[in-house]
Amino acid sequence: MNNPVFPHFVGCGRSGTTLLRNIFDSHSSLAMTHESHFIGPMARFRSRYELVSGFDVDAFIADLYADSNFVRQGLREETVRSALDAKRPHDYPSAVRAVFSAYADAEGKELYGDKTPGSVTQIVLLAELFPEAKFVHIIRDGRAVALSYLERPEWGPETMAEAAHHWKNRVRRGRAGGGIVGTDRYMEVRYENVVVDPEAVARAVCAFLGLSFEAGMLRSHEQSADFIASTKDPEAFKNLSRPITPGLRDWQEEISERDRRIFEAIAGDLLVQLGYPVSGEPPDLATRARLIFAAVSWQRKRVAARISSRTNKSKTIAGARKDQVG
Repeated sequence: MNNPVFPHFVGCGRSGTTLLRNIFDSHSSLAMTHESHFIGPMARFRSRYELVSGFDVDAFIADLYADSNFVRQGLREETVRSALDAKRPHDYPSAVRAVFSAYADAEGKELYGDKTPGSVTQIVLLAELFPEAKFVHIIRDGRAVALSYLERPEWGPETMAEAAHHWKNRVRRGRAGGGIVGTDRYMEVRYENVVVDPEAVARAVCAFLGLSFEAGMLRSHEQSADFIASTKDPEAFKNLSRPITPGLRDWQEEISERDRRIFEAIAGDLLVQLGYPVSGEPPDLATRARLIFAAVSWQRKRVAARISSRTNKSKTIAGARKDQVG
């Protein structure tokens, strides 16, 4: 089975991608993975699998199961191997399709899709790999995103300034990628609209993806218990067990004036561009000094994280291949 469309739900973390994913995973025909993460990163190593002698299924499977994010999807290795043997992929994209098809089959669904927030920076790559891919970019007011991140600094940004830079970078890169692939393949939705009128948003996304709307999608909370328990941090997703409700948190009540100024000084231009209100007050001298330091610090962290991620991925893949040979 190859999908007529391969949906990708993307966005800055803590923006509602999981809520949107659960709504659409409740569709009777669509199985949405939860943060598979592997598609873009493993594409850099496709030459390991696409050999003159044919596609190296063993190497591909070894690298897949060396990735803890993929393992959490719950697919047994023999299931994936059987799917790949049946599909006989000739290249990396066809192998990925076979894996996602196996996931959909395991869920008793006809169609598959992926929810990986970080893919917001890889829209152009994924669009090239999969001509049938479509991208739904969910955007949330960055100040709410920042507060959510700061509750769990182990997930990324540790300060308001870092969160502002992170949100601005992710949203801008997603929109830039969307501009390249075009409106036929890229759609933006606002988290604030999802929680206020989920049916309108669900219908619009269904139309974009060529799916029929189903009322049961709006009751995703009724089947959320197993999903929440399967996540790395169930506490972070506890609100998914409630009916879709606006106002579960009011960032305007929680954010300090100092943090608001910091965030708006860094990302206020993007907030305005997206139509979110800003205070309009310029940062004071002390705030500007902190922002200069934060910008330098954040850039260093990003570079270090990128290098570390690529190094660790290469080591993991090398280790998996060594184990396979051994």
